Amino acid sequence: MDANELLTRLDSLQSKGTAIYPAGVFPSQRYQPHLRIVREDDNVFFTACIVHILQHVDAKLHENERSLARSICERAILSYPLYRNKDGLDTYNFWQTRPSRHFPNGRWMHRFDHFRIPDDIDDTALVMLTERASKERVGALREKLKGHANLAYRQAKNTLKEYRNLKVYSTFIGKNMYIDMDVCALSNLMRLILPYFSDELNEYDRDSLHFICQSVRKEQHLKSPYRVAPQYSTTPLILYHLARLLPLLPEEYCDIKSTVIGQMQEYHGKLGIGVNRLLLENELLKLGVMNTATESYPINLASDQDFFYFIAGMFTAYEGEVPQHLTVSPLSHLRYRCEAFNTVLLLENAVLHRTVQ
Repeated sequence: MDANELLTRLDSLQSKGTAIYPAGVFPSQRYQPHLRIVREDDNVFFTACIVHILQHVDAKLHENERSLARSICERAILSYPLYRNKDGLDTYNFWQTRPSRHFPNGRWMHRFDHFRIPDDIDDTALVMLTERASKERVGALREKLKGHANLAYRQAKNTLKEYRNLKVYSTFIGKNMYIDMDVCALSNLMRLILPYFSDELNEYDRDSLHFICQSVRKEQHLKSPYRVAPQYSTTPLILYHLARLLPLLPEEYCDIKSTVIGQMQEYHGKLGIGVNRLLLENELLKLGVMNTATESYPINLASDQDFFYFIAGMFTAYEGEVPQHLTVSPLSHLRYRCEAFNTVLLLENAVLHRTVQ
């Protein structure tokens, strides 16, 4: 794989401005494979994820590659205001907010406010990470999130019982929303918080880190991945997010490092050539526990129609016993895929291998 070729492909995938996708945004789709539903989905999530990876490989790019990568990032970041809180507050939504474009390009869900979701910690953290938010800005967000954490105004019902009394940051930043506790979203948030506040953790930080680490210690991310990460739902995706958090963990939580790395190596060894293996390999390379190049990944992996990076559970918000039983079923999940995200993972892999070959 040639990094310059992949960057050129990424550039071609970035919207220049269409009726569906604003300039700077990377197209993605939400789909339900069992019901054969596919919809174009305009969101900030994949765009911020791609920028985040490009920024991290910037120093390893050749000069001509760096120029194009930075141009892609600049165009992407210019689209962020479309997804900012509808009242201008410093939080971000998955979809455009003014006016709301929830479930875009669908047939009926976008017509009802009932399906409009509030801003969330995942998109907000990714945007702030890529904007390199200041300590003051991150601190203000951290204070705000206390009012939306578990037990602040209601208790989580959809997570495992042992965590329901923890003051964990909820995924959603809205008091009319159920409490959602997701290891992956929390890992992104804590990667935003820890560089500034690792020496002054509050009870919400500590409870969130306890939830993350305890789910690893008890192997719940292996046995019940959906219950600890309902927005991501698979063990490889959880391990990927944990791996990016490991270098920032305060000492008291570092006992999970060897466990996570060992499990990543195990999954990397048994997964076939695909995007799940690719993203684990990238993190193993960054952690320095892989020092030899594996076989190259085919460029057509970028167009993989089966890999999904994120899901929306259609019954997750309902707390009764029946919907909670249904919400584990893949039939109730809308999956999200993005060719540009797969492409940037291939690019990251190609660039990382330059240092180990």
